[in-house]
Amino acid sequence: MLNLHTKHYLAIEMKIKSALGYSYRMVEILLILSITAGILSIGLNSHDNAEMGGLLSPCIVAIVWMWFVSLPLFVIYVVSFLRSIPPSSIYKKAVLSLHFLNVALWVLFYLFLPKPEPCDAALMEKHYMTHHADMYDLIRYVSSSIDDGCSIDLQYRNDEVVTFTIRSKRSFKELKGIENEYELGTKLHSIGLSMQELKEIQSKMRKAGVIGVEVDKDPISVWDAGKSILLFRWYGVNRYQFALYDHTLTETERDEVMRLHQFILYNDSVVFESYGGYPGGRGFPDKDKIQVKVDEIGTDATAVTSAVLKAKEGKKTLLHIPDTFGNYCFMGTFWGD
Repeated sequence: MLNLHTKHYLAIEMKIKSALGYSYRMVEILLILSITAGILSIGLNSHDNAEMGGLLSPCIVAIVWMWFVSLPLFVIYVVSFLRSIPPSSIYKKAVLSLHFLNVALWVLFYLFLPKPEPCDAALMEKHYMTHHADMYDLIRYVSSSIDDGCSIDLQYRNDEVVTFTIRSKRSFKELKGIENEYELGTKLHSIGLSMQELKEIQSKMRKAGVIGVEVDKDPISVWDAGKSILLFRWYGVNRYQFALYDHTLTETERDEVMRLHQFILYNDSVVFESYGGYPGGRGFPDKDKIQVKVDEIGTDATAVTSAVLKAKEGKKTLLHIPDTFGNYCFMGTFWGD
């Protein structure tokens, strides 16, 4: 009778061990495949290998924040790899192959995706000094083309539209992905823009050496009043852009710009900006060097910015139009005879 009970308990124990082993294998395979899916998702959605690191950053933050869940999964993953060596069974060979597949996928994506050129304040300064006339011409053209109370935000990355939105007094519209020219033209008409003017904007963007333009003639924030954005470069998930104001920034605004690491006050109406979450790439590592230059020159907006708007050979006239802050609006430039 005792032997029967012993056999019964042993049978139950065997079933429990078998069930636990099966459950562990299911968790192991699902964990490895989920990592494979994550690598594929990051790689296929990255424009360059720097963006791969940027997209991985929030994953790492989530793993650290949810340590009570991620730590056991990490232990399972490491144990899974160690137990698959040597691959003495078909199952172990399959597990080891999946581990190597994950490593190979990450390496291949990193090697074959484009390698972007890092961006810093010195590069932005050089570009601004070379292209500032074209940059202001672009902003002037966009501002004069869209109706009052409207805005447009157009951004490219590797010749692909990543953002294309317009806003009128009555609606907000997403235009990215619209391929029908008639439909696109109809929607653009709601802000007073034509297809021909859009093509001219794209042409002026290429001439100015920028990949994005954002002009808002009715901003919600006071900080954005008279502010136009020209996107200069992407690096990973970081965005480097010029903020050009049509008025001189107040002392309070200048102090706020100089305080934050992602802003550089180039002069009283031009700010270099860096946004994003790529570790080690957020902000400007060389901000202090550029800031010293600015301090030595003096943050006088008339130094460079106003020079762009001066009449040349008596053929262009600058109209000084006071804005709501009592300053002079650079956007009121008349470029005719």
